[in-house]
Amino acid sequence: MTDDPAAGAAFPGAAADRPAGVVHSAFALVRALREAPEPLGVTDLASLAGIPKTTAHRVLEQMAQEGIVTRRAHRWAIAPGFGELMRAGARFSPLEAVARPRMNALARATGATVVLHRVSEGVVDTVYCAYGPLLAPLVPATEQRLAAVHPAASLWRALASGQVAAEYQEVHPGCVCIAAPAVLPSGGTLVASLARPENREVESLKQPLERVVSLIVSDERGFRR
Repeated sequence: MTDDPAAGAAFPGAAADRPAGVVHSAFALVRALREAPEPLGVTDLASLAGIPKTTAHRVLEQMAQEGIVTRRAHRWAIAPGFGELMRAGARFSPLEAVARPRMNALARATGATVVLHRVSEGVVDTVYCAYGPLLAPLVPATEQRLAAVHPAASLWRALASGQVAAEYQEVHPGCVCIAAPAVLPSGGTLVASLARPENREVESLKQPLERVVSLIVSDERGFRR
């Protein structure tokens, strides 16, 4: 049994099986708003995005919470900060977009720090990092991120074995970590690492971590269809 009731059978990151259609809807709405000369109401947006009005309303509300869109007088627009990011030519990664909510849910449910990497031809790129509160007293945020790719990190063991792997206080005293890999249809391998203090067990979180990685791969595949 886990010491985190929220991380059991109803674990948010694993149970929140958002259909790939939600990801499509979010990007369809972003494209519609980006091309619109002025803010639009939900009815017009739904029509332009080709999705039901109820779906558009729900997804817009979710995107508003993430700071992607904003609403004024019942009309929606790209949020200023997000719009500046797009205008600056920053690469908006579909993989990061689908991974972010699942990684955040996992960190909230377990208090752990969760880092997602993409490994391709020996190159490791950080996709997203969700910092949980449990490690903050032990390891600074920058070190948490670096620890995930330390030579003794569970990430390398997961890549070598092709299955979930663990390391216990080898990278940092007082910390334990597990990692789960999954092959991306678009190329490369995803590896999610989850780290907690050594007095918080991680064995019961292996399956939820594997499930989250699998869902991210499924979401990414659905987006590219």
